[in-house]
Formats: sequence, structure tokens, C-alpha cells
Amino acid sequence: MFYAMFEGKIKTNLAYRQVVKDIETLNGEAKERRYDVTAVSANAFASLAKDYFLLSSGASFGISYGPQVVAKAQISLEGRKIAVPGTGTSAYLLYRMFAPKEGEFRITRFDRISQAVINGDADAGVLIHDEQLTFQQMGLVRILDLYEEWRRYAGSLPVPLGFNAIRKDLGRERAKQYQEDFRKSIEYAMANEDDAVRYAMKFARYQDLQMEKRFVRMYVNRLSIDFGNEGRKALDMYYARASSMGLLPVPKFEVV
Repeated sequence: MFYAMFEGKIKTNLAYRQVVKDIETLNGEAKERRYDVTAVSANAFASLAKDYFLLSSGASFGISYGPQVVAKAQISLEGRKIAVPGTGTSAYLLYRMFAPKEGEFRITRFDRISQAVINGDADAGVLIHDEQLTFQQMGLVRILDLYEEWRRYAGSLPVPLGFNAIRKDLGRERAKQYQEDFRKSIEYAMANEDDAVRYAMKFARYQDLQMEKRFVRMYVNRLSIDFGNEGRKALDMYYARASSMGLLPVPKFEVV
């Protein structure tokens, strides 16, 4: 999504410096307001809404996909050790909303979860990245599809996962300038998919272009350009369920 902005493919309103970190690290650093703009999980954003605008461009919604819970064999999840990519991630909150309540969470960086399960450090793990497409090749099996659980609750609405947020103290006008740049960058990437995916593969663990295109299409979709009313309704349902279960308060948030 950032390819055109950072590689000079479009004219931008602002100048940018890129910082690449895993999502749970960014969730934590957002509390410190370390960056002007940051990727953030829907879960973590609930506690950040007072300081950040939510951007309507750049979101990752699962339209027909979502986090997967995997293990080495079909097992009950009750009382198990579950590797999760961080307590601020949307995947963690979805697990708590829809999976068995009894168990022990093992905080594991997203790209180490499959290996943690294989090694026996966890009984099961919640996958959020490329390995949603490769876990079977590793000898793992799906125990729970959190997207399907979400669909039973929310119907056709997409599952909220990740967003971009911009600090409110930069002002609404600056936020709109960024929003315009980011929307154009996403549109450019969609029109030049192979080039954009090759750029993204600089930061990927796998170098299979076709597989990475499959993964990108799962979470960069029409709602990434502007999530609109459909995305807002999905977010409202996400926060409403979490709040009803005492997992987090419903945030009051502004969308730019």
C-alpha cells in the first residue's frame, strides 16, 4: 500500500520516512505517540482513540478471510497453551471473543508462532500472516477459523483487523493531506500489482510472488481504499461484542 508513496510513483502532499516493525511493537509504541502515523490493530486502537484519528484508507478488513488457529493435530482448545501475536492484536481479541475462555496465552512474535507450535512451546497458535497459506505444508492443521466465527456473529460484514491512525495534534488538515496521499498510493498499487508486491517482498519472509499476491489480495481490497459505512458498521459490531464481554470499552473515535 505504501509502494507508490515511498518510491516516488505519485506526487505527495507530504514527505515520509518509513519505519518497519511488527504490529504488536507498533501497537505498544502508539501509546507513546512515537510516530506521526502508525499502523495499529483494531483492538489496540480502542485505547488510543483520544490521541489519534482513524484513517478510512489503508485498513485491512478480512472480507472472506481472518486469523486461523492451528495445531499439530485436531485437539480441544480448552485449557491449552495458545501462542498469540500480542495482546493488542485484533487476532488476540477475536480469539477471546469466539474461542474457549480457559487456557494460557503465550505471547509470540507473529512470524514465530508456527514454529512455536511445531516445537511444542504452545499447543496451538493464532496465525495472522503469510503462514495462513502455508501452515498445512508445515504439518499443521486448522483447529478454528476465527473468520467463520465472526461471520456467524456479524453476517456479511468484514472482520476488522488493522488500520492506519494519525496523531490528532497534527491537525485535521494535515490528516486529510496524508489520507489523500495514502489513498492514491493504494490505488496505484492496485493498478500496478506486480511491481507493488515485488516492493513489499523486500520485507517478506517468502519470495514466492504468486503466493504473496494471494496473501496481499486477502487483506488489501476495496475497503483498503475507503472502508466507508460498511467498515464503520463492522467496527461498531467488533467493539460492541468485546465490550459486552468485558474485554474493552467501546471507544469514541473520529474517522478522517
